[in-house]
Amino acid sequence: MIYIGKSQNTESEKAGREAAGEAKNQITGKDSISWVLAFCSGRHEPDEVLNGIKSELGNVDIYGGSAVGIITNNSLGYTGYECGLAVFTAPFPVPEVAVIDNLKAGEYEAGRNLGIGLEKSTAEGDTVLIFYDNAQSAPPPVLYAGSQLVDGLYAGLGGKNLHVIGAGMVGEFTFSSGFIYGDSRTMKHSAIAIAFPGEKLQSHTTLMHGCSPVSSFLEITRIDGPVLYELDGKPAIEVICEKLAIDPEILPEIIQSLILTIGEKYGDIYAPFNENAYVNRLIINSNQEDGSVRLFEADFHQGTKVQIMSRDNRMMVESVQKGTSTLLETIDRKKSKFALYIDCAGRASGFSGSEVEEAGIVRKIIGDSMPLLGFYSGVEIAPLLGRSRPLDWTGVLTVFTNEKN
Repeated sequence: MIYIGKSQNTESEKAGREAAGEAKNQITGKDSISWVLAFCSGRHEPDEVLNGIKSELGNVDIYGGSAVGIITNNSLGYTGYECGLAVFTAPFPVPEVAVIDNLKAGEYEAGRNLGIGLEKSTAEGDTVLIFYDNAQSAPPPVLYAGSQLVDGLYAGLGGKNLHVIGAGMVGEFTFSSGFIYGDSRTMKHSAIAIAFPGEKLQSHTTLMHGCSPVSSFLEITRIDGPVLYELDGKPAIEVICEKLAIDPEILPEIIQSLILTIGEKYGDIYAPFNENAYVNRLIINSNQEDGSVRLFEADFHQGTKVQIMSRDNRMMVESVQKGTSTLLETIDRKKSKFALYIDCAGRASGFSGSEVEEAGIVRKIIGDSMPLLGFYSGVEIAPLLGRSRPLDWTGVLTVFTNEKN
């Protein structure tokens, strides 16, 4: 069985203890604890949270990391003091885990080393949760490139087909802090991969988006990593402001609201709009001196055809309603064991301005049919267009089932 606990206590050790205690109180007499998946918000001291969890559950393996907020069956919040966890009990075994603590040495190589470890310890079709420390330094926020990490992961896997989902972990809306729980300790500049054996749990994932194009197709004519300098031979800021019909002076304020992304459409670019054909990259800041904007990831290239995209709260809500309902219709709820929702922090209504908490829709549709644990992330990783990719402004819902039960 899997048991959920949460807390909003402002004292870190007590938050960990309360969340663990809530889960522990649900455990029946014969169930023994295998391991714990835990997340806590950025105002907490992560080591103290761990101490609180261990004081209730003993010396168990704890994996997870920082989150802007927590989502469960009966609550959600992002005040900065949330703590949420899932306690896995027998017959779910302690998972195979690979840990890398040298992201500073290069994201691709770190991902490749994770992939090599997973290739040896997993079977075809297993599910892997990959969490990495999103924040390299701040301010201003300098982020680790999830796209390079995932590219390295696939190189290390050597063609093995795994269902990869995960997140870039941050503790605040400003992306100024983050950490990983690995080996039951707090780690910085690290990444962790947690493998669920397919014979125990099968995963079913759906993606929810919510961005629509506000420009025609534009060609990237100059880019260096995540810094986009030119579109159609003109400074990126000039083109973006022209397409949005805004004064360049107010662009930083718009960017700060995380309302703008740059989207690449896969397949036939002239086909009717389909949100699932896009990989979107948030614009996180701009440089008026050289006319550039910085993207959340570094996977776009010179010559790529892109569109300026804008957050659409109505579309986001509709996507969550449809995506969650459709996913649950495709599985046997009697065999469902656990739901994990990885949700972009920018989608929270307190940040996006949406009148509806889209994570609340997920909670309502799932109800009490299965345990639900979710968290607000910096980057979401999920299968899209033939392989797993880091995504922005996305909700990733995965339901785990046991087809043998």
